[in-house]
Amino acid sequence: MNRSVSIMITTTIGREQVLYWVVKHLCKDIPIPFHLYLYNDHANPLNTTLLKIINEEKRNDIKLVVYNDLGKLNTKKIGCGGARHFLFEQVKRNHDIVISLDDDMQLKPKWLENIMLAMDKFPKHCVFTGVVRRNDGSIQMAGSNFKIENKTLYRTENQKILPLSKYHITEWGPMGCLAFCRSALTEPCIIPPLYIRDDAAFYLLLRRFGINETVVVPESEAIHKPFPVPSSNLRLKEEMEKEVIYFKKVHGLTFGY
Repeated sequence: MNRSVSIMITTTIGREQVLYWVVKHLCKDIPIPFHLYLYNDHANPLNTTLLKIINEEKRNDIKLVVYNDLGKLNTKKIGCGGARHFLFEQVKRNHDIVISLDDDMQLKPKWLENIMLAMDKFPKHCVFTGVVRRNDGSIQMAGSNFKIENKTLYRTENQKILPLSKYHITEWGPMGCLAFCRSALTEPCIIPPLYIRDDAAFYLLLRRFGINETVVVPESEAIHKPFPVPSSNLRLKEEMEKEVIYFKKVHGLTFGY
């Protein structure tokens, strides 16, 4: 069965070069047609260069959509979480698979094919991830888990691959390398528009709908930060204070990580 695939990426100023690298490798290593949605959170204009990369790779089967490229949609920065919220609302009703990708996350060959095989293998699951490696080859994350204890939310990153298991199950993954399908793309599933911490907020929301497991596919590998990149400077004090209030009000939780 042909499935409509979309990839959504948010980016900001100073990250243009790694974004171009990531998109070039998407063109090379994702062999099927897909839609590429980007939100430009006040980086330099991206559309012309991205179209040039896609055309140079002879990928006329990739549909590119760049939002806020001239800064007119939002005159102020909305952060990675705000941008993901916007993109997810544009794409979730129009595609069978939505991949949330960081602008510095390079998918290796066969990443998508192996994720799609896992989707067939686990027809009742709707969140999938792979193994994220550092550029030295070590494992940074192979899914993650949350724990709530004494009204405090804790998160731990899984850094082990079970040697004899083709797949394993965690609760979540990195929001910058997750694939969603099925129930995770329904109307009530909304990424909260937080500046950061949107991954924990989205996990807690999905958990209310019984979506509390992520299938980890070890054969789907990605490289985080394939070369050194500037910080996106998301951890602004005033925004983090807002999110402490949000999690306390909505979930009755404080952060333990």
